[in-house]
Amino acid sequence: MLNEIRQRMMQNGIDWFTVYSNDPHLSEYTAQCDRYREKISGFTGSAGTLLVGYDESYLWTDSRYFLQAAEELDGSPITLMRSGESGVPTLEGFLREHMWDGQVLAFDKKTISYGDYKRLAKTLPDSTRIVDGAAVLKDLIDKRRDFSGIHDVPIDHCGKSTGEKLKSLRTGISKKFPQDKTYTYIISDLTSIMWLFNLRGDDIVHVPVAYSYACITAHEATLYLSRKSLSPEAVKMLEEAGVGVREYSEFYKALGDVATDIVIADPYKNNARILENFDTEGMLEECIDHELIRKPVKNSTEIKGMENAHIKDAVTMIRFIKAVKEKAAANDLNNEYELGAFLDDMRLQNGCSDLSFDTICAYAHNAAIVHYTAQKDTSADIQPHGLLLVDSGGQYRFEGTTDITRTICLGEITEEEKKAYTTVLRANLRLMDMIFPEGSKGVLLDAAAEEILWENGYYCGHGIGHGVGCYLSVHESEARISRIAGRECGLVPGIIVSDEPGVYVEGKFGVRLENLLLVTAAGKIEEHNMCRFTPLTLVPFDVEAVDRSMLSKRETEILLGYNRLIWEKVSPFLEEDEKDWLKENIDID
Repeated sequence: MLNEIRQRMMQNGIDWFTVYSNDPHLSEYTAQCDRYREKISGFTGSAGTLLVGYDESYLWTDSRYFLQAAEELDGSPITLMRSGESGVPTLEGFLREHMWDGQVLAFDKKTISYGDYKRLAKTLPDSTRIVDGAAVLKDLIDKRRDFSGIHDVPIDHCGKSTGEKLKSLRTGISKKFPQDKTYTYIISDLTSIMWLFNLRGDDIVHVPVAYSYACITAHEATLYLSRKSLSPEAVKMLEEAGVGVREYSEFYKALGDVATDIVIADPYKNNARILENFDTEGMLEECIDHELIRKPVKNSTEIKGMENAHIKDAVTMIRFIKAVKEKAAANDLNNEYELGAFLDDMRLQNGCSDLSFDTICAYAHNAAIVHYTAQKDTSADIQPHGLLLVDSGGQYRFEGTTDITRTICLGEITEEEKKAYTTVLRANLRLMDMIFPEGSKGVLLDAAAEEILWENGYYCGHGIGHGVGCYLSVHESEARISRIAGRECGLVPGIIVSDEPGVYVEGKFGVRLENLLLVTAAGKIEEHNMCRFTPLTLVPFDVEAVDRSMLSKRETEILLGYNRLIWEKVSPFLEEDEKDWLKENIDID
């Protein structure tokens, strides 16, 4: 495949060719028809960028995928570039140092955000050129895009009508862009479009979205999607909201017909092919989507749905952990793949309409691979000792999205494993207990969890938390808790984030403990609005893996309070033997 790419590069006068992981909507999860990087490189992780030259090739990925990428690229001519490690240049830095005068860089402009495109262009020598290289990828994989059914979200699940959301959006635009000009606001992000128009689809596995674009003016709104995929109820809802519908395939042609004075768009949520010409013509006004589309801030109806989804999910997870413990005691454990499938089936039988991502079921040293995927033919057998890491979640139709990680003690564990588990637990509890000023960004909260890891000699290579959608993407990019500040929104009541510190010891084990937390009001301090977290995830931590001597008095109190909440909210939905098991495995007195 690399040779085929290089031949096409030579035919088109291209010196360097970049293959990004994105689809035209810059989605985190993509359909098979958009997975060019995976097809060419063999690396299956969701995040990574491939650079191909005539004599060399490189793949950049982050710490979540270092071990996975090293295994999948073993024996390949592609050099792994471990992003963020000392001495490893960024893709932009590498190109700046390696591109000669007059050389040409190419990539499919539909697969890079316009913001990243502009930043890249500024870093390269003036004598170099960037061209659209979509033709290089043509026919390498089956490009047929599948469209599935599109359904409207009932008002008793979304809380606000499409008309209300459009009115709020237009009010926000008029405040942010008060000049007396006509505008077209362009949206490409699938989750934002689905939320704004109260729709859900099945075009991408595990993410209930439909391929679509939206253009909104002061008086009109037009959706570009598969019209035949709309349910009759969705058609009626959109008509009542005054939303016009055109075919998905007509969008790029329609860009040439935009007749307003300005085009408003988020440069990091729209691809370069969409916005480049508008910017060249002086029409582009940049914005941040989440400042206009309030998707990250869940309303009371959405919060109630998320709470219901998490109760169902907790029942499933408690039953699963109980079953795993019993299997371990009987030395009757499956391999990783089979045990993960066992959990998936349990979840789907208990009200879950789909998984929110592929379940990670990783035993012992495999758990040190942050996004490990067990394969049917090669997954490890699970023994009745050591630690099992299970990261999983579900989509509950129109109610909510769940994401939980529990590391389960299967029997005897080492002191090293117990120390790591307890340290991660302490980090999780500390973040869950935080009180902070409303509007704070996640970077302010990050150290609450990470400091405990650092002082015990551990370094978590991934972010501590990400936003979560309401029956949408399990990774909602608008909010996060991380050492690195970016364009994320400030934390206000209604936002949901994960709390997932982790410790990974290569060749030995991995520990991650993840809860989803709802930001709620916490009163005032000297007239400043304060916030705290309320846990949505209600599944006990493993008492067998905890070194209680390491817990402070406050940490013990937090854990006790969390266990009481689990008992109060979840026990009414359990069978008697499950209640007995739960009571034995949590402290509530």
